[in-house]
Amino acid sequence: MSETNTVSKPRKSWSVRRLVVAAMLSAITILLAFTPIGLITMPAPLPSITIMHLPVILAVLLEGPVVGLSVGFVFGISSLIRAWGSGIVGLDLFFRNPLISVLPRMLIPLAVWAVYQLMMKLFSKKGIGDKVSTITEAAVGSVTNTVLCLGLIVVIYGNDLSEYVNNLIAAGNAVESYMDHAGAWLVAIVGVPYGIAEAVAAAIIIPLIKIAVEASTRRLRRGKKAGSAAANE
Repeated sequence: MSETNTVSKPRKSWSVRRLVVAAMLSAITILLAFTPIGLITMPAPLPSITIMHLPVILAVLLEGPVVGLSVGFVFGISSLIRAWGSGIVGLDLFFRNPLISVLPRMLIPLAVWAVYQLMMKLFSKKGIGDKVSTITEAAVGSVTNTVLCLGLIVVIYGNDLSEYVNNLIAAGNAVESYMDHAGAWLVAIVGVPYGIAEAVAAAIIIPLIKIAVEASTRRLRRGKKAGSAAANE
């Protein structure tokens, strides 16, 4: 009887922990979505610069793909609501389509988890290998968000995007090759520097947060063990 309780209690605690982490990171995602903290609005037609994907990546690294998917869903829904509820312009208008605002955010955790599995085979879990793994996973998660969102905009709204950009420039001195594919050129020009900047930010911020969380968890576990040992004496 006592053995059953010993086994079931950690399972229950683990489930509660995952639920708490998912709720906490989802709340942070919502805060980032609906305040200036998480989105920096750029002049049209440029898209907003975001750090809203960071809690999704962190969720995967801390608690696995299931928690990451739940936070990614919150990220996507928040983007969708914001796109419809605010007077946004430029590329942000296309995020009113769930295929652009929600689907890519659900795929971020899967990409991070896949890279995690690969890095676990290439590097040791401890030491420098763990740090390299975390940096790589954070960068890949960020790039996944940028590439999928902007890529789907081109695939789904390529013609509309080109027309929108051409109407904005409204000049007759642009070369024909640009005018025919203005939307794709814009996404390429915007996506590369944006994607690099967001990937670098993720590669710096995520490992620092992960280290802090893991250190706090270890201290908490040591405190519980010390308390249990004192109680048994």
